[in-house]
Amino acid sequence: MQELQALIQGKIPPQAINIDRLIELAEHHPNPRSTEYKLLELAINIVLASYLEKAQQHL
Repeated sequence: MQELQALIQGKIPPQAINIDRLIELAEHHPNPRSTEYKLLELAINIVLASYLEKAQQHL
């Protein structure tokens, strides 16, 4: 979770996050009301937005 906090704080780039690890964490924190879930949701959105921006550059 520290890695996700660093991502959200802009201390590490989205490309440094392993997507498989995000999926694993999401499977372990399925409660939408938990702090971990909300942290994951924000981190996933940041990573996905980064990939979308990268894809748009190639179109």
